[in-house]
Amino acid sequence: MLTGLGSLESEVMEALWASPSPMSVRQVLGSLPREGIAYTTISTVLENLRRKEWVRRERLGRLWFYQPVRDRSTHAAERMQDALADGRDAGATLLRFVDGMSPEEMRTLRALLAEHPEEEP
Repeated sequence: MLTGLGSLESEVMEALWASPSPMSVRQVLGSLPREGIAYTTISTVLENLRRKEWVRRERLGRLWFYQPVRDRSTHAAERMQDALADGRDAGATLLRFVDGMSPEEMRTLRALLAEHPEEEP
């Protein structure tokens, strides 16, 4: 479940992130793994997500189409930045994070750091 969202809100966000284009309420409803959810429930969830600034909407004809404000990786990066800010010692927090990385994640991190040379103060 995504931080700050309920389970159905999280499922809706996952559906929107998986779609290459904006989705109508009916399209979101049809893409959810759960069955038996009312159209009006998904419509309300999408409006709540819009109010929380997770999604934006655009009217095409008589229908509203919704899309995420940020992609999944941007959201994950924001969560990581929040976690780093919450720690009292950034170095210790980063060390704990790196200690938990897989070898593949570590290789990816090293490659990304090599692409960003250290800035002069």
